[in-house]
Amino acid sequence: MKTKIIPFKPHPDENAKLDLDTCKRILNTDGNGYTDATIIQIRDYLYQLAEIECRYFKQWQAEQNNNVVSINMNEHETEQSIPLYPGEYRRTG
Repeated sequence: MKTKIIPFKPHPDENAKLDLDTCKRILNTDGNGYTDATIIQIRDYLYQLAEIECRYFKQWQAEQNNNVVSINMNEHETEQSIPLYPGEYRRTG
């Protein structure tokens, strides 16, 4: 299946839906005979799917931010640090 890219001019208002003429041009490229009512239903359905996906992504992103443990917030920075080399006889075990 080949994908055909159909350019369109973005609307100045980001929250506005695509107009009916643009949707007709996109959906009826391969000789499909969608009616105006069907095109509006398809457009609204796709916008609902995109809204659900965006909500899910934002929720997932918030959960990921809550699970991150910052390594820069050490409460014991004033205590003496542990040397990197092993004990008195330089043995590891």
